[in-house]
Amino acid sequence: MRISTNQIFNMSLYNLNSSMSRMAEANMRNSAQKRVLVPSDDPAAMGGIINCRSFGLETDQYIKNIKTASSWLSLADGVLQQTSTDIGRIKELAEQAATGTLTAEQRRSIGQNLRGILGNLLNKSNTEFGGKSIFAGHKLDTNAYEETLHATTTDPNLPADSVVAVKGGSDSSVDIRFTSGGTVGTDTITYKYSSDGGKTWKNGTLNPGDTELDLGPATVELKNGTAVTEHTDEGGTRLIVRPALEYKGDDNDDLNVATYGETQVNTKADGKFHSDVLVQIDKNGDVNTPPITYSYSLDNGATWVHSNVSADTRLEVPGGSLTLSSGAGSTFSKGDQFVIRPNTADLRLDISQSRSIRVNNVGKEIFGGIYTRPGASNPTPSPDENNSNLFETLGKLIGYVETNDKEGIGECVAGLKKVHEHVEMKAAEIGARMNRAASAEKLADIRKDNNTALLSRLEDADLGELLNELKQSELIYEAVARSSRMINQMSILNYM
Repeated sequence: MRISTNQIFNMSLYNLNSSMSRMAEANMRNSAQKRVLVPSDDPAAMGGIINCRSFGLETDQYIKNIKTASSWLSLADGVLQQTSTDIGRIKELAEQAATGTLTAEQRRSIGQNLRGILGNLLNKSNTEFGGKSIFAGHKLDTNAYEETLHATTTDPNLPADSVVAVKGGSDSSVDIRFTSGGTVGTDTITYKYSSDGGKTWKNGTLNPGDTELDLGPATVELKNGTAVTEHTDEGGTRLIVRPALEYKGDDNDDLNVATYGETQVNTKADGKFHSDVLVQIDKNGDVNTPPITYSYSLDNGATWVHSNVSADTRLEVPGGSLTLSSGAGSTFSKGDQFVIRPNTADLRLDISQSRSIRVNNVGKEIFGGIYTRPGASNPTPSPDENNSNLFETLGKLIGYVETNDKEGIGECVAGLKKVHEHVEMKAAEIGARMNRAASAEKLADIRKDNNTALLSRLEDADLGELLNELKQSELIYEAVARSSRMINQMSILNYM
């Protein structure tokens, strides 16, 4: 076989480039201290490396979420610890005010101290983390509470919804006593009011057609048709306008039901749901002639629990129930669906592939206060139980103290114990979430360390092997370069 000079040159160039490429790759691996730089180095190992890197990024995000959650929860826990201390101080002042030997002026002085504590609690309930309110549910950019006025009645016969609204402002509680009875909006009713604890009184008149009591800087609107009676030492209608804190965040209370299909039945959901629940009718029927066969799904229809039968119109599902009743129609068809959608004020962060943790809080569930529910026209105490409503108990206490009502003060003293227990219980719930976050962080750190070790085994190179490979590639390159030079210098003329 004849070999031309051109062939010799091309072969020499190829060998030079190949040996130089091997030396460059060895140098790159040595610089990076990695065994695998590109998939062609080790396809199987590269697949594991990609998975490890993806898992590492995911774990880093979980750890970041956990640290954020821990910061939110730690701040909330600190606020509730301070609140517990404040409640202790409130109890001390309330017990002092309940002492029979105190004068009205001394009680008014205690009232000013209590107003100062109320202001401090307002600031605590509006605590923010990174500019986000931690006690306002999903309304992160809104203060959880605002200061306002509300009214306390000492008349057990006056319905709870008799006071429609309290407007305006007042630096002290206003004691209102009706001096004649009648029906609001129909009769002429007289009343007197005092803003200085009963030292001085002013008179007012509620004329037929009017429902608003004029108290100077403040007004109280009563429900049209409310019956009031003359106030005497034996009883009657009396109101105390006093400070209150109104919750402005959102809640987890209400449930909405969406209907899909031809049915025109009415629906009502009851219970506690954390996510949407789908309910599907399996057989044609009528709400007036149960039973009803249905299925439900907790994962937006991905999977269904079939063959559920209700003997009445109450369809039981995890978390609560869906009740059907006659509306514009009473029949339903197979395939009709209802979606129970809860209002959710929870802000949750993922702390693992299958777990999340709630970092915010619904302030009214902790501090209470008054709250205007969606669809309602005026605020009411929330929660309704007075023994768990800190802000309403404190507001009533201020009203009773500033109007020198010893009996009312005694009621608040008894209620403060229950309030304290409620706040401590909520603090314990936050503490439990903090423990979950701490446990999740430890587990995430372990997983991160294990993943780092696995990644190192897959892609990191042995330093001795790298140096040996680099030295070997250099020797190969030098040998190829030397032999190529010698061959290219050879000529037939040297033998003529």
